[in-house]
Amino acid sequence: MNAMPNISKKIFVYLLLSVACSCGYRVAVSPPWKKANPAGDKAVNFLKSDFAGHLDSAVLAGRPVFIDFYTDWCGPCRTMDRDVFIDAELASYFNGAFLNLKINAEKGEGIEQAQNFGIKAYPTLVFLDARGVEKKRIVGLASAAQLRKAGRRAAGNK
Repeated sequence: MNAMPNISKKIFVYLLLSVACSCGYRVAVSPPWKKANPAGDKAVNFLKSDFAGHLDSAVLAGRPVFIDFYTDWCGPCRTMDRDVFIDAELASYFNGAFLNLKINAEKGEGIEQAQNFGIKAYPTLVFLDARGVEKKRIVGLASAAQLRKAGRRAAGNK
């Protein structure tokens, strides 16, 4: 009679494990916006400090500027970082053609810069020509192809 409760316990444990394993739960190791960059070093290189100084030096050097205004809480901003700015073709073009700035519009000197540019939504992607004049603005999520096209037009390379 002692063997019967022992078998019932084994069956119960087996059924419990079977149900737990078949529920389809997945364990997330890290959030998607923290995943490793599959493109390696081929990502848009952003400068993240001394925005006014970088803008001034770009104008003096005659180099167009690309600015990504973002916030920490912005889901589409994270998507851009994770999926768009790591596109090898986009990175190659933007790193060669533009001075790339990434500005958190809710922290530090980014607050003033966002006000200066009239930023109301995130992400807002701004293209400036070599004189510092705004040529193109994209508000919201954009694909790598859309950004390349906008960048070529803003830089005068249709």
